[in-house]
Amino acid sequence: MPLLRCGRGWRDLLRPSSAWVPLYFLALYLFLNAIWAANQLFALGSAALFTAVILIVCASSRAVPQIPPILLRRAAFAFAAGTFLGTIYLLLELVTHMSIMRWALNSIDLLQRNAKHMQIVQGEVTKIKPSVLDRNVAIITFNLWSALLVLTKIETRHRLILAVMFFTLTAAAIFTSEHDSSQVALLLSPLIFFSALFWPRLTVQGLATTWCLAFVLVLPAVLAAYKAELHTASWLPTSARHRVIIWEYTAERVPDHLWGGIGAASTPTLKPKRDIQEKPSGFRFARSTGEHAHDLFLQAWYELGVAGVFLIAFAGAAVALAIYSLPIQAVAFVAATFFVCVAIEAFAWSIWQTWLMCAVGLLAIYLRVASYAFKKLEEK
Repeated sequence: MPLLRCGRGWRDLLRPSSAWVPLYFLALYLFLNAIWAANQLFALGSAALFTAVILIVCASSRAVPQIPPILLRRAAFAFAAGTFLGTIYLLLELVTHMSIMRWALNSIDLLQRNAKHMQIVQGEVTKIKPSVLDRNVAIITFNLWSALLVLTKIETRHRLILAVMFFTLTAAAIFTSEHDSSQVALLLSPLIFFSALFWPRLTVQGLATTWCLAFVLVLPAVLAAYKAELHTASWLPTSARHRVIIWEYTAERVPDHLWGGIGAASTPTLKPKRDIQEKPSGFRFARSTGEHAHDLFLQAWYELGVAGVFLIAFAGAAVALAIYSLPIQAVAFVAATFFVCVAIEAFAWSIWQTWLMCAVGLLAIYLRVASYAFKKLEEK
């Protein structure tokens, strides 16, 4: 805590700025939105966690430029080393079909086993679904560009070799996994990186504009995908076909609660019961909202309504535009990271998952540390 404050009071650390005011307003709206949420307790918990993450990231971001560079570089090295080792471990688990995890589950009785995600024969775990590691894959994808920022700035002539090695290991882990969203993010994020490297201001403005346009286009896009019968297209992955059905069913119900939504984190409570879910002939999946929309933009429309969509769009655009205010050597890396987070959340988990909100919050702090850790060296 003393290091975080660095001689500054908490009021100064949490003082609103152009980048943070929209996030503060969004946090306030989430508490208001919980009033009419179908699951008020869950909505309040989500609002509280979001607010806590925002306050911690805001205070940390203001404190980082005041921390001695030597301490920032140590923190940046520790983050990069941890990400590097975590990627190696994850790749090892993927290529050995989670041998370490199976050994741990079979050796330590306290660890919880879930028959839904693993095969258990005579009390022994013999197989684990690869999807169990999807969250781990998302984490290393989130951290990829921030770790590359550190590895390309360290004072060694082998830094480019380390960066290429790390990128290769990360790519191998991601494409060995079954997490399609991370694969899409990895394939496209280098385009954002090189674009921001040569045209930083234009790229950052493009990210902010695309973020806002996504909220405008998501409803017609998902309805058009369903009308084109992509949910029956055999060339699409099974998970993608399932999502097309979820997206269309959710989009159809947005007008029922257009202005305020059904309430944050209320989709599981209001989804159709399994025994009354509609499953037309030829459909592999029933028409339902599922546990969540599997899309950040659509989930915002359904749960938060027009008011929430406006605030999220405004907040996201403010965050994107703030990228350009970072030290110039960090802009391309941070822009690529912003794209990765959006790309994964456009197809993956509920935006209210605890691990996800905390992971993105920590990532923002890591990026801030990495951005300023080498600023003095670049200026010399």
